[in-house]
Amino acid sequence: MINLVKKENINVGILETDFDVFADIVNTFSSDNIKKDCLLDIDDYIIPEYFKNKLTIVIQTNGMLIGYVTFEFKNNNNSSQVEISKLYVLDDFKNKNMEALLIEAVIYVASEVGSRNVVVTVDEHDTNMLIIYRALGFYEVGINEDGSFLSVNVTSIVSTRRLNDKFRDIPQDSIDYKSLKLVKKIATGRSGNIYLTEDGRILKMFTSTSFTYIKDREETLRYIKTLDIEEIVKPKHLVYYDGVFVGYIMEYLPEGEALWHNTSNYSFEEKIEKIKAIEDVMKKLHKKNIYICDLNPDNIFFDKKGNVKLIDCDAFVIKKNVINNEVYPKYQDPIYKIVSEKTDLYAFAITSLQLLIDEKIDNNATFNDIEKIYNKNKNKLPVSFKTYYDNIFKSKERYYLSESYEKYLENMYVSEDSSSAGNKSGKISVIILSIIMLIIALIGYLTFKLSK
Repeated sequence: MINLVKKENINVGILETDFDVFADIVNTFSSDNIKKDCLLDIDDYIIPEYFKNKLTIVIQTNGMLIGYVTFEFKNNNNSSQVEISKLYVLDDFKNKNMEALLIEAVIYVASEVGSRNVVVTVDEHDTNMLIIYRALGFYEVGINEDGSFLSVNVTSIVSTRRLNDKFRDIPQDSIDYKSLKLVKKIATGRSGNIYLTEDGRILKMFTSTSFTYIKDREETLRYIKTLDIEEIVKPKHLVYYDGVFVGYIMEYLPEGEALWHNTSNYSFEEKIEKIKAIEDVMKKLHKKNIYICDLNPDNIFFDKKGNVKLIDCDAFVIKKNVINNEVYPKYQDPIYKIVSEKTDLYAFAITSLQLLIDEKIDNNATFNDIEKIYNKNKNKLPVSFKTYYDNIFKSKERYYLSESYEKYLENMYVSEDSSSAGNKSGKISVIILSIIMLIIALIGYLTFKLSK
């Protein structure tokens, strides 16, 4: 979930791909057929059709569902309008201002994306909900077959009920975009552009118009900013424009070069050192349940002392159940779709493979394309590395390269021990057989002598 309000034991947030919460919501549906179809999709990590093209805001307490509201954006007379589809609060929490909090959250989101009004149709017999909507400033603009059609002006209600103060949480050390003067664009990326400011700072501005994407990045970067991990380039300040998050000022990069800049000049030993350094940073982040998500050579930097820096921290994932579809196809794990340690390890394996064989694989390469490239170049790699990549391409298991090497050595010594044990067993068997034959011969000899 993307947090909007998190106070005491109440959490209000926008639901994206948290399938556990989706399942909780689906279990409130009255239709068993719709419920069954939705749960089957959720089990396959597919967002059910019911939720597509909609946003869902959820209220939880200590992880338990209190209620939710679904809504969608529509165009009406060339202006954006938000239409509430369904609002549901569990019986134990009804008439405790939870309904009003959900409606306010919808109005806040509508204001952030520039929608003019929020509309809803309420059953004319649902007196309680009509009272709640009217108390918030909704007024009746018509009647249709489903009930009373209500509308509210977004700008007016945001101001009247001070919703920006309620839902926004801007850090004290944030920077107002209007105070920055941009000198030049340094780089263009998929998620945003990087600029140099007049006072020498490095600014990343996001280009996405998705409210949920921007809100999620804001939440992620606020957390990354607090980390004590020197191998990542962290945000120094978040940047806001009229109270809306738009980008961040990042730490300076020391002198050095991107991983891919000079690979042909690296010795095999230097490549291994760099791969180990990348792996060590991954382990640090994974221990904190942070996933790199977009791990690739362009996002890996080494300073002049050989120290590694990951430079695209705004792609990190700190939530569960996030679908891994924001990266180039070649780095997407064909088996695991949800961002996790496993998807990072797959991207790490492909990144390392390109470094080891000194070949940049096409960003749109499929899993089969990459496997063919590996098979073509596998004879360039030591046996332990071939074992690692055979495991990547032919199994569901995902390991750190160092773990794979340890397993390789372990298996090798076990095999040797088994072989040695077999040889010893064989030798012992021969000795025992010889002793038995000797005893039989001796008994035969004595029997022959006594018979005389």
